Amino acid sequence: MNKQTITTALLALAAMAGQAQVKCHVEGTLETDAWGDEVIICEAGTDLRVVDEPRFHVKAKDGKFTYDIETDFPRLYDVFFLKQYETGRWFAGKFIAENCNVNVTMYENKRVRIVSNGEEGRKHAAKDSIEDVRFWNPVREIDDQLENPDRRAEFFMADFISAINEAKTWNVDSLPQAYVDSVRQIINHYMQNRNEMYTTKGWQLKQQRDSITDGLRPFRLAYAKEHPMLWTLYDVLDAIQNLKHADDYVNFDPSEWEPYLTLYHDKFINLYPSHPIHDQIATAETAYRLQPGKPYIDYTVRNTDGQLVPISSFIRGKVALIDLWASWCGPCRRHSKAMIPIYEKYKDKGFTVIAIARERNRQAMENAAKKDGYPWPSLLELNDENQVWRKNGAGNAGGAMYLIDRDGTILSTSTDAEELEPLIRKALNIE
Repeated sequence: MNKQTITTALLALAAMAGQAQVKCHVEGTLETDAWGDEVIICEAGTDLRVVDEPRFHVKAKDGKFTYDIETDFPRLYDVFFLKQYETGRWFAGKFIAENCNVNVTMYENKRVRIVSNGEEGRKHAAKDSIEDVRFWNPVREIDDQLENPDRRAEFFMADFISAINEAKTWNVDSLPQAYVDSVRQIINHYMQNRNEMYTTKGWQLKQQRDSITDGLRPFRLAYAKEHPMLWTLYDVLDAIQNLKHADDYVNFDPSEWEPYLTLYHDKFINLYPSHPIHDQIATAETAYRLQPGKPYIDYTVRNTDGQLVPISSFIRGKVALIDLWASWCGPCRRHSKAMIPIYEKYKDKGFTVIAIARERNRQAMENAAKKDGYPWPSLLELNDENQVWRKNGAGNAGGAMYLIDRDGTILSTSTDAEELEPLIRKALNIE
């Protein structure tokens, strides 16, 4: 047996044993101390509200940090400031953790700069450099003009500028309510009719900017077709998740994202065939199709005794509301509480609620359930153990609801109790 054969065999055995085949070394520089010295590095899609491990937290010293990743496959990772993340608005950098070195530079108010000497990193950097020249550099030039405070009057209507300036400085408690309402009315009007907030010159700049950005998605799709890379598979996953949550966006255009599914099935379904991203895409596609009129899926959850059981065992033969919620999700809890009187009204007529809480610990779920007074027990999805949210297409949202008929057909994905009650009555054959 020659040396090459032995090496190949050893690599195969290591892979079978689940040992790390990818080692990525990260070196970072903080160009600001505005967000402290703690950085998060974790696999893309991780929700720190649910899964948070000490290994994600990296402390910089004198503005520098290092981090080593060992994983089974090249995977997409995020890097961002912890304090910035906690504000709800953060500039995350992304990189493929592969056998390579990655240099990270982090700033106060702009995106993280990533330089990777890995194959996937170089492929993505080539695309980014073309994007910058064709799209982002011209867009930044326009934004610099629109955001220049000395030129604001050239581009925006005077009453809009005045209202914004007033709202930045006022103390609401010391002003007449009628005045506060009038200023808010002006701001709300322009927020709802954005084309009216611009002067003729400002509108021309805005249209120029839009014409540039309108070409970005077609460029990315065309580039992906000609330059196969792992990044594209993550773009496919992102596209499916955007389509699933189309209702969350204003003026959402599905035609921007649907071609990624076609591209995947026509060309990329066999790209890196053993990579786990394909399982994630398949799961996301199944969740995307969870719409009224379609059959609900089966998956494993832990019952109140901690045993793994199929969700179908809870809903078979019943009109059931699957309530995905979390103690840290205010809207989810409001929707759940609104269902309490409906549950009480129909629980003896064949209706049930199957609640599943997405948490980091059981106590948080129990405290929230007790405070809100839920009359039904709640199952626990601890640390995304069974990937229930991903399988339901809820992503990193706090929750979702699925109303299921006795035969397992989805009747509604609404979270509005008033919309759900008549559907429940009809499914129960109650006139």
